[in-house]
Amino acid sequence: MNHLKNSSSPYLLQHAHQPVDWYPWGEEALQKAVEEDKLIIISVGYSTCHWCHVMAHETFDDDSVAAFMNENFICIKVDREERPDIDQVYMRAVQMMTGQGGWPLNCVALPDGRPIWGGTYFPKDRWVASLSKILEVRKDDPASVIDYASKLQEGMQISSTLVASEDPVPMDTELFHVMRHNWSRRWDTTEGGPNKAPKFPLPNNYQFLLRYGIQFEDSAALNQTKLTLDAMFKGGLYDHVGGGFTRYSTDAQWRIPHFEKMLYDNGQLLELYANAYKVWKDENYEHVMRQTIGFLNREMKAENGLFYSALDADSEGEEGKFYVWTTGEIKSVLGDDFDRFAELTDWNGRAHWEDENHVILIHPKNTPTLPEWTKWMSLLSAKRDERIRPSTDTKLLSAWNALAISGMIESALALQDNNLKSECIELGNLYYTSFIEGNHVWHAYGENGGYIKGFADDYALSIRLFLKLNTISGNEIWLQRAEEITESALNLFGNPDSPLLWYTSSSHEELVAKSQETEDNVIPSANGLMARNLFQLARALGKSEWEERAQAMTELVIPQAESYPESYTEWAQCALDMHGPFREVALVGENGSDLAFEMGATYHPSALILSSDTKSNEPPFESRFIPGETFIYVCEDRRCQLPVRSIEEAQALIPVKIEDQ
Repeated sequence: MNHLKNSSSPYLLQHAHQPVDWYPWGEEALQKAVEEDKLIIISVGYSTCHWCHVMAHETFDDDSVAAFMNENFICIKVDREERPDIDQVYMRAVQMMTGQGGWPLNCVALPDGRPIWGGTYFPKDRWVASLSKILEVRKDDPASVIDYASKLQEGMQISSTLVASEDPVPMDTELFHVMRHNWSRRWDTTEGGPNKAPKFPLPNNYQFLLRYGIQFEDSAALNQTKLTLDAMFKGGLYDHVGGGFTRYSTDAQWRIPHFEKMLYDNGQLLELYANAYKVWKDENYEHVMRQTIGFLNREMKAENGLFYSALDADSEGEEGKFYVWTTGEIKSVLGDDFDRFAELTDWNGRAHWEDENHVILIHPKNTPTLPEWTKWMSLLSAKRDERIRPSTDTKLLSAWNALAISGMIESALALQDNNLKSECIELGNLYYTSFIEGNHVWHAYGENGGYIKGFADDYALSIRLFLKLNTISGNEIWLQRAEEITESALNLFGNPDSPLLWYTSSSHEELVAKSQETEDNVIPSANGLMARNLFQLARALGKSEWEERAQAMTELVIPQAESYPESYTEWAQCALDMHGPFREVALVGENGSDLAFEMGATYHPSALILSSDTKSNEPPFESRFIPGETFIYVCEDRRCQLPVRSIEEAQALIPVKIEDQ
């Protein structure tokens, strides 16, 4: 066994028996590289990554390749999900060197960690040839290698730091229309999603488009949103047998998925379908929410009640083997119902994958609420349980758990499910005791408690979750905790030269470059999330300095959003909050949380709903508690309407439509 044998990461443990003398990232490996003056191979991946598995088997399991690597390099394996900070640094380097990135990510660095070469997947022969060439160049012309590393490091730092635009972009209605127009040129108006393949679900994109369509009464935007949501759950992206979404579609029709299932996708998609259900009351969306929550509780829940990170795409060495079906297998399970099933799934058309294998789809004209569909999926689920399951990545990550619990909260609100509400409050308490220590957030939690200090997105998503927990619980403690964690984040991640936060805190180790995460990816950007948190908390707590900071952050980044809005939809939502109208709603009294829960069944994209069931000194609730009464206070920018008693009266005070200016 190599030096990975005691790792907490399932991904690193997958490589612990390889002949490559892998080290985890740490002082031992980095110091050894300096002492022996050896280049470092930094190989980054994650446990459910199919091509990481392929390169591992083809290349890193090969004794001759391993011997070559061990003799000439210090080899470090990194789990990108445990150490997103390291992944960010070397991914940016590879993207600057090659114009593209992905996983597996393989980078060669000088003994001091500065990158000099990299790429993604390499076949064995090309990998060895490339490494040999690098050794040759360093031996023959070491000065040029050092010079290149210095210039690349400088470029990495510059590229990750935003400076103010000479032409500020006003956050008026024209901005949102320009974003929508520029994005619409890349819509697939037939199949939904983007007009390319592969297709990622990117829930945050459609949260913004749904909100834009509602607030500006844009039917085309709403149609594109619904088209995409319908296509995603009817296609192969969704697991119709067991519930839950896979990571992305490999084709442009949402047919054939990349079969890994990620917690962060399913949490965000739960919230997206919950908001869409509030708008359309589509029974298919209720089916998606309930089945996906069932999947999370059945297949992703750890013994301590938190959620694991992911399920692998592969089982028995084959991608998708657990999920696909042959015609013979379906006939053996469904018997005489096969012809009807084949008709509803386009079995001999779109459902075909490769060889005899098929995925399960829903014909666009049919729904999973048909009685026979439920029966068929139950039979197929029982049959599938006899198969060898994909492996589970058992890491417990704070940001991903926050997304999952947030998605469940929004589902409880949309469905008005009190049992689910109680489950979410219990999960919230478990989240707090596991991932929060004092005013600090742990990135990961293990057998011995928290490990790896939290990054900016861990803090931002915790704050967001705490606000939702206050809404449904009526407990002021969640608002207090959101305020405390925000104060801590500003101190830990603050940059005296910019309103934006660093991704890593002042207590993290120094890497060869720092980053300010501003672009949304599969998870919204840490800075975008934090700007929105700051604005909403400022309005709730009366902290004008937080609102000013949120404004400065958004004004700095929003010019980037005009040309490629898909990467900045969290910022666009923050800008919509700031543009207004935005309402702070406080429901105070013995039935405050019950009314807040009821109010949450309606889509309120431009309101922060908070509740308190008891007397409280927190600013939104202070001096508002009257025994035996419950009042709803609707405010905007520190100006409040007269309190009302009913949901209907309160909702009349919360405008949704934005008037063009």
